Amino acid sequence: MRTLFSVGAACRAAIRYISGSAFVAALGLSAMQVHAQWQDPLETPAMDTLIAHKSLLLDVTKAGDRFVAVGARGNIIYSDDQGRTWVQGSVPVISTLTAVTFTDENTGWAVGHDTVVLKTVDAGKTWVKQFDGFRANEMVVEAAKANLAEKEAALDKVADSGNDDLIYEAESALESATFALEDAEYDKEDGSTKPLLDLWFKNANEGFVIGAYGMMFKTTDGGESWLAWSGNVENPNRFHLNSIAKIDDQRLIIGGEAGLILTSKDAGKTWQKADSGYDGSFFGVIALQNNVQIAFGLRGNVRRSTDYGQSWEYVETNTKQMLLGGTDSLGLTAYVVGTGGAFLKGISAGNKWEVKTLTGRINTSTLIEVSVESGEFILVGETGVKLIDKTGALLPVTVKSIEG
Repeated sequence: MRTLFSVGAACRAAIRYISGSAFVAALGLSAMQVHAQWQDPLETPAMDTLIAHKSLLLDVTKAGDRFVAVGARGNIIYSDDQGRTWVQGSVPVISTLTAVTFTDENTGWAVGHDTVVLKTVDAGKTWVKQFDGFRANEMVVEAAKANLAEKEAALDKVADSGNDDLIYEAESALESATFALEDAEYDKEDGSTKPLLDLWFKNANEGFVIGAYGMMFKTTDGGESWLAWSGNVENPNRFHLNSIAKIDDQRLIIGGEAGLILTSKDAGKTWQKADSGYDGSFFGVIALQNNVQIAFGLRGNVRRSTDYGQSWEYVETNTKQMLLGGTDSLGLTAYVVGTGGAFLKGISAGNKWEVKTLTGRINTSTLIEVSVESGEFILVGETGVKLIDKTGALLPVTVKSIEG
């Protein structure tokens, strides 16, 4: 049983965790004082601030012509002028938010720490909470109990068969199910602590959210209700699921901890593990046209697949920087960013890479293309919002303050 986040989850969220006891010792506060000051992040609205655009941001996406970014302390900001000025949305939590997506210009979801899921129907102006870690833990425990009962019944069925292989297989499955229930009950006692790290929605009704320790949940009604989906995933070690992307109408791909690559060819109903040839964490996956998939992560590692993620080849990038996020341009070119100002452009469908270093060597979580015509990109990361041109050079700082 793992009780600490691996490098994979920690790096994807770009957050360093401090235990409660260490926090108390550092500030010299008594346990009573800390308790009095503690606020449940799931019950505390994000604060109005003039510096959200300069604070840690972890993801950015488009909602029609609007850009929406999410990050630390529940901050969600949006821009209607290609990233020059930003307005803060109304958010009901202060949990760190790690990813955001929209299915149309108005309807979108954001996920983050404490297994929180937020939804907006007004293009990011206001958000409501749909799901959190308390509900998630209850669902996972119930699913684990049902799985254990199923494995017990399967063992009873073959116990008197005399087939040692079938009995051994059933006993092993029962043992795994027992451990899974113990882990689920432990997580429930631990509270709503685990982060969701990415999400993908097929339309306004159907979508998946994924996260630490193999968490996956599915909705078919726009987030009004959720199903525990980890049981449909080939991930017995509960490795963190860091990034999810669509390949085509039926095929999806996930990149995760310890070189984990998962693929689905039935729109996410079931997920199978593929051999990536790598044992470090992948923090992002991108699906390009012409059946090209890109996975990237620790120490500048990039892998490329041309068979729906079933097999992968190493691609030299000439960088050892951690690669955290990326996007594509017209489905033909991949762009990836990360720590130390790393800015990579994948050419020839990701077979070759141009590597640049951004001015100031800023640590960047991800980026999105403003437009093909302008050649500009919006980047978000440790220092908030940045704008760059198509060469990777930082543009003059034109981001003003939060307005509204």
